[in-house]
Amino acid sequence: MRRLLPLVTSVLVGLLVLAGCGTGPDRAGAAAIVGTTVIPITEIQDNLRTAVPDLRVAVDQQGAQQGVAPGAPIPPQLLAQESRRLVTVRVLHELIAEQARRDGIVVAPQRVDEALARAGGAEAAARGSGFDPATIRGLVADQLAAGDIGRRVFDRLTVTIDYATAPDRATAEALARQVADDPSRAAQLFGQGSGASGLTLRPGQQQQGAPLQSSASSILFGLPAGTVTITPGGSSQSGGQDPAQGPWSVVHVQQRSLDAPPAAPGVTPAAAVDDDTMFGFGLRQLQPLALELGVTISPRYGAWDPTQLDVVDDPGAVGVVTPVRTPAP
Repeated sequence: MRRLLPLVTSVLVGLLVLAGCGTGPDRAGAAAIVGTTVIPITEIQDNLRTAVPDLRVAVDQQGAQQGVAPGAPIPPQLLAQESRRLVTVRVLHELIAEQARRDGIVVAPQRVDEALARAGGAEAAARGSGFDPATIRGLVADQLAAGDIGRRVFDRLTVTIDYATAPDRATAEALARQVADDPSRAAQLFGQGSGASGLTLRPGQQQQGAPLQSSASSILFGLPAGTVTITPGGSSQSGGQDPAQGPWSVVHVQQRSLDAPPAAPGVTPAAAVDDDTMFGFGLRQLQPLALELGVTISPRYGAWDPTQLDVVDDPGAVGVVTPVRTPAP
């Protein structure tokens, strides 16, 4: 059987609702709020219950490899991680749906059928996934829509940025504040140390030898113009590193344009980009919309990171996007 599509495989391990209490971010019973849309905790719980048998099997299989008898408690950190991921997927669904509506994108059911057929059908795709066939169909439709969102702008997008790395969050915040207060100093501030200023990039252009898939899905292609952003650049969210420590990235977006010239040699056009890569690029195009609408997560699940489009457990690991101050006329 062909492997499942990325949005599906990212959440294949079943999910179990976290124990403990917590109130909704703005409205009682909300797991998350996207703009004015409330995602209720009860919906997340229902989806999680569907996944419990598959999660139990996965944990027992892993335990068997380590000599642990079946039925061992499910690790709390696994429950927390996968619960956050389920909320992330649900938030992304709302963002994809709204961006697709604005762009006039409609995914025909036949395309979903064809994608599922390549995975052996909806029933086969759902087997062991923690989802029922109807939910699998929705996830596949979201992936196709995100790819279409990306294709609309892939060949036309260029961004001009200033970029630097910082050893810790405090240093990154200090640099970002200076740039936000006086963007005219950006070239000077980013030209020091490991920084670079005035870089113009496009998604089909590989960056520093990185594969196209990671280059196209870079945060650089999702940030609005006239903003300065800090985002963790290490493994701070994995639990093995203090999120206050580095490295952290600082990005100032001077310009974001949809008037790119035709792809030159060495720049991959959208027509030659695989679906997985375009999916990642399409998700990045949701960042301005997420900032516009606003995303709030119930503390029981974590906090929303607008730089990674993800729910994270530690608020100290959350990136920040700040508009720069417009120079006085």
